[in-house]
Amino acid sequence: MSILTQNNQQSMTSQQIAELVGSRHDKVKQSIERLATNRELKPAVIALPPMGVVQIMTNNRSYDTEVYIFSGEQGKRDSIIVVAQLSPEFTAALVDRWTELEKQVAAPVVALPQDYLSALKALVMSEEAKEQANAQIQLLQPKAAALDAISHSKGSTGIRETAKAVGMGQNEFVAWCTNPNKPASARFMYRDHSGVLNAYSHRIDQGFVTQKLSCFVGGDGRDRTAPKVRFTPSGITQIAKLLQQERASELEAV
Repeated sequence: MSILTQNNQQSMTSQQIAELVGSRHDKVKQSIERLATNRELKPAVIALPPMGVVQIMTNNRSYDTEVYIFSGEQGKRDSIIVVAQLSPEFTAALVDRWTELEKQVAAPVVALPQDYLSALKALVMSEEAKEQANAQIQLLQPKAAALDAISHSKGSTGIRETAKAVGMGQNEFVAWCTNPNKPASARFMYRDHSGVLNAYSHRIDQGFVTQKLSCFVGGDGRDRTAPKVRFTPSGITQIAKLLQQERASELEAV
């Protein structure tokens, strides 16, 4: 989920809010309309935002859909109210998104080279960085392509085997899947109050992970149960692609 910047003004769509909170877009639109037009709420809690049309990709197919567009200070305030109404636990994540974008907009412009020699050096460094990024992408593409080939196969793998398949250590992989700096919609697992790893329900619905109760005998000799998370072939493929995109973005930012 990304916040848009149009005409130097930050904006966010109702579709992006739906992705953030893991809700259906039509339900989000209904909440917006209820808060903005409910006659029992005087004055209305939020202003009804303008509508626009965006292109959505689903199952490798694109289609146009109507969305509400929140922009400026009014849009920021109203979008936070909408998210607080839908899922209070995601309010902080939304505020962080707006704050991050505002910092980017307020960041000082990078100084341009003042002479020919400095400009030439900057150009050479830029081209070298692009070549390094392209080389890294070419190294990662075969692995992603190989994982694409198994995306429709049957069976699933545990956390340790999945980490190995995507080229990560188990602890590093778990940290990536549960990264608290990412919105919940972008994560794959979370730890419950006992510290046990669980799969997010939206990832199960997407067919990327499975979760079943595993029975075992505890240290006290009693029968115990615990959730066991496993990743499907399509889930491994998706993770490999996400990692490829992140690494490519990091190289391009160098």
